[in-house]
Amino acid sequence: MITLEKILEYKTFYVIRNHNYVVAQQICEQLINLQVKCLELTFTIPNVAELINFVRNKYPTILVGAGTVLTLEQAMQAATAGAQFLVGPVFNQAVSEYCHQNNLLYIPGAMTLQEVNNIVNAKWEIIKIFPATAFKLNFIQTIKTFFPTKVYMASGGINLTNYEEAKNLGYDLIAVGAFITGDINSIGLDMEKFKTFETIINQ
Repeated sequence: MITLEKILEYKTFYVIRNHNYVVAQQICEQLINLQVKCLELTFTIPNVAELINFVRNKYPTILVGAGTVLTLEQAMQAATAGAQFLVGPVFNQAVSEYCHQNNLLYIPGAMTLQEVNNIVNAKWEIIKIFPATAFKLNFIQTIKTFFPTKVYMASGGINLTNYEEAKNLGYDLIAVGAFITGDINSIGLDMEKFKTFETIINQ
């Protein structure tokens, strides 16, 4: 299993969501050529397991995970393809059990204290707050009052204007997607925004 310490080295996950396999692959390779080291490839991509396998084999130093994992079947497909971690918008008990049994890192999503508690009880260390901007970003401080030892990822709505705020409020990891990698119908990477974002996170 990828260790918690290793995940924390990356800080930023680049999430790719697209309805076109070829475009998704092109965005992956663009990001890798720009020295991005961690990719989350979501199940909105057709044949995403094939893409995970492609990236893992062609770029073995890149950390590659599957996103939008909602079912046990998807978890098994992603794991077989070589995904090093699984991310879900919500917690799924069957996926959780499968990941524990197969020594695979699982990062489920939560939006309430009860959902966070369910993830804590399932023995996972990283919790994705999703969508992070549905409430004020300082909601993370309330969560940390009750669960201070866990690692938190902000996902959903993080962009150039609120990245620093999210980090300063206590998020350990940030997932960025649409504003750089495009939405499900995009045709490529927004290079200008990527360069601006990289400048911000490397300050």
